[in-house]
Amino acid sequence: NTAGIFTRRNGFDRMHKSIHLVAVVISDGHIPMQSSTGTLTIRVCTCDREGNMEMCNAAALTSSAGLSTGALVAILLCILILL
Repeated sequence: NTAGIFTRRNGFDRMHKSIHLVAVVISDGHIPMQSSTGTLTIRVCTCDREGNMEMCNAAALTSSAGLSTGALVAILLCILILL
C-alpha cells in the first residue's frame, strides 16, 4: 500500500470565513482506476490555554489558534487508513 497527499491550499484564513470545505479524493493506481470523493468540513475556532473551545464563529479572529498543515495531513492520513 502506498499513499500520497497533494494539497492546493497553504492555510485557512479566519479573516474571511470560519468554516472551510476541503475535497478529499482517494483513488487507486490500477486500471481501471477506482476513486472516491468526500468533503472534509473544517471549522476554525478559538480555544483557551487548556484546549477548551471558546468561540466558533467569524468574530473569533484575534486568536492565533488554527489548523496547521501538519494537522491537516494527519487527519487526511487517518482517513486514508480507515478507507
